[in-house]
Amino acid sequence: METTPTDGPAQAARLPPLRVDVSYALVTLGSTAIWSVLSGWLLYFYLPPEGEGMARVPAALLSGVLLATRVLNALIAPPIGQLSDHTRSRWGRRLPYMALSALPMLALFVLVWTPPVHGESLWNLLYLAVVFTLYNGLHTLNQVPYTALLPEIAVTDAHRVRISAWTSAFLLLGMILSALAGPLIARIGYAWTGLFYAVVCLPLFYLPLFVLRERRERQIPPEERLTLWQGFAAMARNRPFWILTVAGGLYWVTTTLVQSALPFIVTEICGLDTADTLYFYLPSILGALACYPLVAWLAGRVGKWRVFTASLLASAAILPGVALIGRWLPLSLTAQGILWVTLQAIAMSGAMMLPPAFGAEITDYDATLTGQRREGLYYATWGLLDQVGSGAAAALLPLLLLLGRSRFDPHGPLGVRMVGIVSSLLMLVAFLVFLRYPLRPGAARKGE
Repeated sequence: METTPTDGPAQAARLPPLRVDVSYALVTLGSTAIWSVLSGWLLYFYLPPEGEGMARVPAALLSGVLLATRVLNALIAPPIGQLSDHTRSRWGRRLPYMALSALPMLALFVLVWTPPVHGESLWNLLYLAVVFTLYNGLHTLNQVPYTALLPEIAVTDAHRVRISAWTSAFLLLGMILSALAGPLIARIGYAWTGLFYAVVCLPLFYLPLFVLRERRERQIPPEERLTLWQGFAAMARNRPFWILTVAGGLYWVTTTLVQSALPFIVTEICGLDTADTLYFYLPSILGALACYPLVAWLAGRVGKWRVFTASLLASAAILPGVALIGRWLPLSLTAQGILWVTLQAIAMSGAMMLPPAFGAEITDYDATLTGQRREGLYYATWGLLDQVGSGAAAALLPLLLLLGRSRFDPHGPLGVRMVGIVSSLLMLVAFLVFLRYPLRPGAARKGE
C-alpha cells in the first residue's frame, strides 16, 4: 500500500502518515458493509425464491418502488454537493454533514428489516418505499461530503493511488463483514442481524472524524460562488467527467447486479443454503485484496488508465461464466461457483480500486476551468449516478428473475444465469467508452 516506484523518494516523503489513509478508509468499511447487506439480501428478504419463505410484497410492484426511491433520493445529491461546497465552518465543508447523518442512517437501516405485516401486503411495500427513501437520503448526505474529502486529503497522484488502495481494501473487508449476514440471518433473523450491523458500524463512521482535517483555504468565498446551474454548465464542458461517469455507471450497475444475484447463485445454481454465501465471498475478496498491490504497482509503471481499461475488458470476458456452471463440468457445483466469483473479483480489482484517483484528477481539471474547488458537486453527481445505477440494477434483476429464479421453475434458474451475460455486455460497453478518456499521457484533448 506504499507509493509506487515511479513516485520517487522525495514525493514519498511528502505523503501524509498512513493513519490518515486508514481513518478515511474506515468510513468506506462501514458504508460498504451496510450497502452490501442491503444489496445482497433486500430482494431476497422481500421476495424469496419458492420454498425459502413467503413473499412480503407483490413481486410485480417491487421493481418500480426500488427504482423510484433510488431516483427520488438521487435528485437531492447535487443540491447536497453544492451545499457542501459552499459551507463555511470551523470544522470545514464536509465533516459536519458526515457527523449529523450517520446515526439516523443506521437507525433506518435497521427499520428496513421490520415490515409491519407478516406475509405479502401492499402496506409492506409502502413501508419499504418510505423507509428506504429516507435511508437513501441520509446515505447521500453522508457519502457525498465523505467522497468529496479525497481530493483535499490526497493532493498528489501517488497519494491518491495509495489511499484508493486502502479504501478499496477496506471496501473488500466490508464485503467480508457483510458475508457474515447469511449465517447470522439463519441463526437470529433479519431484524437482529440489521441491528448487529448497525452497532458494529457506528464507530466506523465517527472515529475518523477525530483524525481527518480539511483545508480551510479551499472554502469558497460567498462572492465567488457559482450557482447550481452555473456549476452544471461548467461540468458539462468537462469531457473527462462524462467519460468516467458513463463508464463508472455501467460498472456500478454491474457490481450491484452481481451482488444482488449472489444469494440466488449460491442457492439456486449451486444448490447450497443461504448461510453458504460466506464461502463464496471470502475467496473472491481475498483474491481481489491480493491484487491491489499489483494494481498500485502497475498504475505507477504503465499508468492507471491502462490498468483500468484492462480490468474492464477482463471482467467482460469472465462474467458470462456463471451461465456455464453445471453438472456437465468435472468440478462440483460449489467449486465452479467459487471459482467463477473469485475470477470475476480478481478481474474487477483494477476497476474497483482506481476510480477515486480518476475522480480526484477530474476535479483538479475542473479547478483549472473554473478557478474553484467544487468536489462536492462532482461527487454528488457521481452519487446520483450510483443511486440511479443501483436502482436500475435492483429493477433489472427481478425482471431477469422472471425468466426463472428457482430450481422449481419450469426453466430452472435461467434468469439467474442471465445476470452474468447482461453484466458482461455492460462491462464491454464501459471498456469501449473509457478508451476515449483524455486525461492520460499522449491523449488528444479535443472538445473539452
